[in-house]
Amino acid sequence: MVLAVFALVTATSAAAFTPAPLRSHVSLANVGFRPTLAMPRRARPAVAITDANKNMLEDTLDASERPSVLEAIEPRDGLTLTFLAHGAYVSVLNVLGNYEGYETSAIGVAVLLGFASAAWSFALLAAPGKIKEDNRPGFARERTILLYTSCYLAAVMWLTLRLSPLCPASLVPLDPALCVASIAVYIYGMVTPVRTVLDHWPELTPTEQLRMKGMVASGAVGAVFVLNTGALLLHGGDWWEQVLVLYPGQSILEPSTALFGAYAVEAGMLVHRAARKGLVTFQWAVPVYGYLVLPVLTLLPCAALFWWKQAEVSFWSFLFL
Repeated sequence: MVLAVFALVTATSAAAFTPAPLRSHVSLANVGFRPTLAMPRRARPAVAITDANKNMLEDTLDASERPSVLEAIEPRDGLTLTFLAHGAYVSVLNVLGNYEGYETSAIGVAVLLGFASAAWSFALLAAPGKIKEDNRPGFARERTILLYTSCYLAAVMWLTLRLSPLCPASLVPLDPALCVASIAVYIYGMVTPVRTVLDHWPELTPTEQLRMKGMVASGAVGAVFVLNTGALLLHGGDWWEQVLVLYPGQSILEPSTALFGAYAVEAGMLVHRAARKGLVTFQWAVPVYGYLVLPVLTLLPCAALFWWKQAEVSFWSFLFL
């Protein structure tokens, strides 16, 4: 069930986590009147020129110069690219139905890379001056986005490890605390973009509005993992052992689904950083992310995994054992 819902909802989230570059200037279009993308045409209220207004997100369609890839890439991006390259490898394994040694070559390596990436993001947030305060409202705030995606990545990597054969026994007693923390992250990612749309829509630029619609869809993807995380919280570790007895393929299905979610978020954040640096435009990035990156890293391996393991898995009943 988690796999099917994940694949369905992911198909709707092409604009998730892919903002345009930051422009540090204000124009009459930023502080005066501007029609929204999906809401009825109405005047954006005039506001004072503040730091929040100066940091509005706009696309750079008219940029005359852009940095080269070598100029724009940073060590942080190198780790993300390595993680996503591994994601492409995992996708190939699932398409071919090659699950020999999958626990180590796919899940094990991904867990190491994913946790390292999350730790790097937390370090950037903690380091003074690395992620500057932009004072944008709600979920449009850069530090809020990065904190959520870092917590989300850590949560799905824990879920990947916990539901895999590689899970160490020492991790099991932490199930209650980590389940509650993970569920809180998933619910936060589902609710906060919606609240931002409801409370701050007129304050957002068209680029931010488009991004926020993608984040609403992406929050639904994150909420999917409440199902198996909630089942683990309610039923305990013995429940998962019983699931594996009845449905042995679940040891591949559930960790992989969580892993695909991690690849989707990391790919989105890579595009996020590329767009903010002016390497690409938001207009170009959204369709590439939605129609190429997401299918390769999530939908394609999801469908293939279901095809190869359908006789060994449960979509719904395992949650209630």
